Amino acid sequence: MRKIIQYLKYVRQEKRFTQAELGRKLGLPQSHISRIEQGLTDPRLSTITDMARLLDQELVLVPRVMLPAVRAVFSAKDVQKPMWQPDEDD
Repeated sequence: MRKIIQYLKYVRQEKRFTQAELGRKLGLPQSHISRIEQGLTDPRLSTITDMARLLDQELVLVPRVMLPAVRAVFSAKDVQKPMWQPDEDD
């Protein structure tokens, strides 16, 4: 959960949202957002989901057996180039 929260903090900062702005949109005080980001409170899953969605992110549960395939999709080094290419018109 800690990695998810740290990622959401990173996204919040990239989008230039303050903790107070995010808190207002969530209906939570800035101090609560701060405690979540510092790991001082254990937020509800619904709160984390709402935070993610407000930051244009989505939480997805993946069966453990599928993790290698999912990671490969998102890892540029594991992406294979097609064995064929369409003919180029000159």
